[in-house]
Amino acid sequence: MNKSSSKIRAEFLNFFKNNGCTVVPSDSLIPSGDKTLLFTSAGMVQFKRHFLGQSKDTFTRATSCQKCFRTSDIEQVGLTARHLTFFEMLGNFSFGDYFKEEAIIWAWEFLTENMDLPKDKLYITLYKDDNEAEEIWKKIVPTNRIVKMGDETNFWNMGDTGPCGPCSEILIDLGSEMSCGKSTCSTDCSCDRHLEIWNLVFTQFDRQADGSLKNLPRKNIDTGMGLERITAAANGKKSIFDTDLFTPIIENTAELLKIKYEAKNISKLRMIADHCRAVTFLISDGVLPSNEGRGYVLRRILRRALRQGKLFGYNKPFINELVPTVFNIMEAAYPDLSSKLINIYSIIKKEEEKFLETLEAGSNMLSGIMDSYKTKGINVLGGKDIFKLYDTYGFPHDLTREIAAENGFSFDESGFKAQQKIAQEKSRAAWDGSGERDITFYSILHKKAGDTVFTGYDNYTSAGNILALVKDGKEAAELKAGQEGEIILSQTSFYARSGGQTADLGKIENSSFESDVLDVYKPIGNLFVHKVRVIKGTAKIGQEASTIIDIKRRKQTARHHTATHILQKVLREIFGEHVAQAGSLVTDKFLRFDFTCFSAVKKEELIKIEKIVNSVIRANSSVCIETMDIAKARSAGAMALFGEKYGNTIRTVSVKHETGEHNYSMELCGGTHINRTGDIGIFKIVSESSVAAGVRRIEAVVGVAAEEYILNEESSLFKTAKILNTSKDELINRAQKYVADYKKLESELNSLRSSLISNEVDSYAKQVKDVNGFNFLSLLLKDLDAKELMTISDQLKEKVKSLVLLLVSKSSQKAAFVVSATPDYVKKGVNADNIAKAFAADIAGSGGGKPDFAQGGSKDLSKIEESLNNAQKYLA
Repeated sequence: MNKSSSKIRAEFLNFFKNNGCTVVPSDSLIPSGDKTLLFTSAGMVQFKRHFLGQSKDTFTRATSCQKCFRTSDIEQVGLTARHLTFFEMLGNFSFGDYFKEEAIIWAWEFLTENMDLPKDKLYITLYKDDNEAEEIWKKIVPTNRIVKMGDETNFWNMGDTGPCGPCSEILIDLGSEMSCGKSTCSTDCSCDRHLEIWNLVFTQFDRQADGSLKNLPRKNIDTGMGLERITAAANGKKSIFDTDLFTPIIENTAELLKIKYEAKNISKLRMIADHCRAVTFLISDGVLPSNEGRGYVLRRILRRALRQGKLFGYNKPFINELVPTVFNIMEAAYPDLSSKLINIYSIIKKEEEKFLETLEAGSNMLSGIMDSYKTKGINVLGGKDIFKLYDTYGFPHDLTREIAAENGFSFDESGFKAQQKIAQEKSRAAWDGSGERDITFYSILHKKAGDTVFTGYDNYTSAGNILALVKDGKEAAELKAGQEGEIILSQTSFYARSGGQTADLGKIENSSFESDVLDVYKPIGNLFVHKVRVIKGTAKIGQEASTIIDIKRRKQTARHHTATHILQKVLREIFGEHVAQAGSLVTDKFLRFDFTCFSAVKKEELIKIEKIVNSVIRANSSVCIETMDIAKARSAGAMALFGEKYGNTIRTVSVKHETGEHNYSMELCGGTHINRTGDIGIFKIVSESSVAAGVRRIEAVVGVAAEEYILNEESSLFKTAKILNTSKDELINRAQKYVADYKKLESELNSLRSSLISNEVDSYAKQVKDVNGFNFLSLLLKDLDAKELMTISDQLKEKVKSLVLLLVSKSSQKAAFVVSATPDYVKKGVNADNIAKAFAADIAGSGGGKPDFAQGGSKDLSKIEESLNNAQKYLA
């Protein structure tokens, strides 16, 4: 009997619900339970606080179907029958409740009774010293199908120290036809014969610093089973790609690319199907293409998938066209995809279009580099050239490796990594600066101190007990004058940075000390950590201290935050309901709002945005803040942040319509806001730009910041008028006159330069040499632009009639070149494009074009003259 993936997903959750487990919805792929992770990679991630005993949830049993993303096996995706980047992990969990016996019995029952898997095909692996699990399994499975294994495969560790425990895996034998054929093939072989279906982790120990194991007072269960794998097994399929989760995507892909789903195409089609699912859900959860962090990973897998189409000869975007198929398969389990479909489709399409341009240019440059290496008899691509392709031209190094291998070149991995080190350090610094912190240390403090009570919505000052002090990343008993550290209080009036809003600044003090608050953040849960510099006295644990925020700064930040809500509403009114927030930053100085939009915002549209926002401000409507059930908020039309996860009870911020009868805008938000829109003052857009494919950014100022901006603009206007010796009213006319005069002088100068160039052509023509039966000329000139090089090229070809030429113009910072060949030489096999690519590779530049004309340039001037002196080799 066929079982659909949707039915299996529902049946699993219902099975464990009937066994007392609370069904918990999937977390986002951007982890809410562990901010140190780039992606949610397992079902247990969102339950980390539950395992550590820090959750406020009352349930001790849980089950979930968790969206997961991993790239650890990305090179295997499509090549094997089981590897994926995006998958759904079915899991059941116990937090100090049931343990091994229940976990094992339920797993066996679900697989053999609910899923009807053949008992004689199921094998069990367990940790070599886990006698307890062994005794339970012996009551269920014959001993010849129970395999003991070691630490590497069957013992789970959270880290070098801390919670850990043995695990037991359930595998299914898919038959000898799936075997690697080796005589040693068994359950521990990495081939496709024995497929791991379910992993049961028994977290029962606490590993000490000396390596010894102590029993945990509260033992936990963490299990994980891939939905894709159990769907394949339950339907008698040898490959996860032959299930209803993938087959429609693969068939649609084959139809789009006009190819057959046959052996030679299988691996590429499978890779595309997996990557398409991954990019759909990553974007759905708020990840956008970029050059660092999560965005880079998204960009990488999207480009890998798109390139497979190009290898089939398909040179147009197509991944975006597969999104509706993914939606049709997954909508029952993830109905929120529906509201995001237009954004997902558009973002993918824009990124595809952008990459196809990059791929064309990068492929041409790489081709030139490889041609140059071939002429030199070198078959190892140098790390410097590879990194330049990646860093300067945005060509992914993994694609460089693949293309190089296809053309018989190996890859200088160590050389590339050496060149990449600086870029990696920059990326790491950017991630460290993003506010994400290692929660392990703070989770210990949180366990001691508990949640901080935040009083700052209603009070600018508060008093709390100092529960912990931190200096240099370690707990401290005191902080003295001149020292920087962190203070954790029982309650605070300081807003901690979150939701795009920066933290409050101000002071923490009492009669014994005074400190400036430099930042406030929440590394875990509602633990507020105040970064401070002690100005005088000594702060000690146990003291009561006052928290005093900078009121002026708080109010200005609140103005910007409420204005951001109004701005989002106006953008949706003007551009459509598909507009969604893609990021924001709210400070006292300015607001920054990133939003999905698939064309540049016109000047007249910016003016319209400003006018509507200011009209809402002038209406002086009330801003209402309420706490309510999330279902009620959604039914009332509250906007949720793209990709964010919310609890059952949430805080809403509503800007009332000027009539007061209904909401103009309503959002789920934990930030600080003003009471009436009129408190904002005036709204002024400072800039609008593109930050990623399909994502625009508006920066704006309000209130005092807007006043300062307008005064500065006016001051610049008066200064410019003074420089041009005119009045403000006549400034435009005077500027237009000066521009017209400048253009006239520029035209006269260009005419003079053209005359001088024409006079030089005769002397250049005398330098033509015969190279392998072709008239050839290479010249090094100075300070000419590309247009002037083309002029010289045309005049030389007119004069010499049959000619191949390479002209280079060198300035203080860069070089430009053109390669040209007359039609008769092109017919004889001369190719200006090939020459340009080879020359560009030699001078660490880029270049390309057509057989009769090509051009390029380089910022590296060190090899120009040497390469030009040996230019005759390009005609060899």
